[in-house]
Amino acid sequence: MSNVVYLTRESDAESASKARVRSDRYFKLSDYWYFITREGTTLGPYDSKNQAQQAVADYIQFVNQATPAMMKLLAAR
Repeated sequence: MSNVVYLTRESDAESASKARVRSDRYFKLSDYWYFITREGTTLGPYDSKNQAQQAVADYIQFVNQATPAMMKLLAAR
């Protein structure tokens, strides 16, 4: 499931990198909430959107403190 749209501006050169436009990272499926990480991994289920939002904050804190070895492990998923 991809929730990222790529756009280019008319003023950009054809070879310029595309800008990301992020859609909502949260979604509800069968009464449970999930979120999608920047890396494209879906995490959940959570009983409420509020819990999913807290999980995002926890995930970001974890990633910011992770060792390079842990980040390599996460990237392999």
